[in-house]
Amino acid sequence: MPDAPLPPASGLVPAGPGAAAGLLARLAELVTDLQGWPGALYQLGEAELGGFVATMVGLGSRAESLAAVATTEAVTRAVVANSIATDAGGWVGACVTQANAAGMAGAPVTAEPAVLRRIGAVATGCADPRNRVVADALAAGVVTVHCAQVALREVPKVLPVIPGADRDEVLCWYLALSHTGTRTLRDLSARIIGRFAPEVLVAQEEHQQACETLTWADLPNGLTRLTADLSAGHAAVIKHAIQALAAPAPATCTDESASPAAEQDTRTPGKRRADALMELADTAARLLDGDRSHHTGTVGGSAKIVITLDHQTLIDQLHAAGKLESGSGDDPPSHLPGIGRSINGDLLDAGTLRRLACDADLIPAVLGGESEPLDLGRTKRLFTGGLRTAIIHRDDGCTFPGCDRPPDWCDAHHVRPWWAGGQTTLTNAALLCARHHTIVHRDLLTATVTTTGVTWDLTPGLMPQRPGTGHAA
Repeated sequence: MPDAPLPPASGLVPAGPGAAAGLLARLAELVTDLQGWPGALYQLGEAELGGFVATMVGLGSRAESLAAVATTEAVTRAVVANSIATDAGGWVGACVTQANAAGMAGAPVTAEPAVLRRIGAVATGCADPRNRVVADALAAGVVTVHCAQVALREVPKVLPVIPGADRDEVLCWYLALSHTGTRTLRDLSARIIGRFAPEVLVAQEEHQQACETLTWADLPNGLTRLTADLSAGHAAVIKHAIQALAAPAPATCTDESASPAAEQDTRTPGKRRADALMELADTAARLLDGDRSHHTGTVGGSAKIVITLDHQTLIDQLHAAGKLESGSGDDPPSHLPGIGRSINGDLLDAGTLRRLACDADLIPAVLGGESEPLDLGRTKRLFTGGLRTAIIHRDDGCTFPGCDRPPDWCDAHHVRPWWAGGQTTLTNAALLCARHHTIVHRDLLTATVTTTGVTWDLTPGLMPQRPGTGHAA
């Protein structure tokens, strides 16, 4: 694991004696100014409007961090212990209630219970001297409260399995990755445990499977609610199958006075997932009706596992590695023995991978075999089969900057258009969701593609245009 520096002290602005009173007064002025912004937003230009949004997002994150720092101070001073609140989260909630009753905050303050609990939990953890590095990171504004909560929860899980680990160093591994989101931090725990104690992940999966439940209840409105508690391995299979069928599906509408056009899919994400579940159930029912000896692998939504070892090594050594996120040189190692990842991104232990291998489509990460061609050249226009799988393995979703759409929602786009001689190869392909696929063709954008990733150039007009049409094909 790389050494991660402590959070920079430069994020803190020294405040001299007596500064709190002035800061508190200006804080009240800031709250008052915020109330006037909704009526003034129409006066902003497009660039100013975007800057305002970015500032407000940062302000909200920073405000929650400062709330956690202040609550840490209250825990350290025993203010929370001397109150009637049951814990730090309850004390934060009581503060909000008192402020609203006294009209101290101007407009009423609203906060979800989950946010109050998160602030309280992080403050309690930061009051522990062993977690001073997290407290410093919050004070400097280099980590969010949510990521701090995950780090404080995950580090005690991995410390026992890392020989000679230093607590501050391990905490810094998590804090250094906080900008990538909380899921990455949780994945880091699985990677570490998979590296040093893979048997722990196997035992966890077996224990989770023993505790699985599926129930349903009739609701007053006539609907039925399904509730399932599944192990990580089984949930990965279900989520992948549903995700593969839950992408928005625009319908073709025909207007008598116009040419056929694509009508936007108006279903909510929840409705699309419900429809996908029903499609899976209908498919399974047909298979059961037609052949009682059916194989689960015949269902289109069966799990796909990308393995980076050959089949013989998987059998002989019982080691499997999944498609892990590629990282920079400063990130913890992303390929560790004993764990893997399903194609929709869930980390799985080696035991689960071996069990899934019985039913799933095994896709070699060392691709290029006869059954999974990677370079179709000019013989085929569409990206299909093994080539599309390789693209998914590399891109892991829409490649457009800032987009988080999963691969099942994306098209494989020819970076250099087919009509202009672009080949159907891995290095001329990029995954794009429907929205950004449209934008790329509208703005004639192009990208640099390597075997490890895609980098978009957002300068309009760089994609070749079909002669005489004024646009790319």
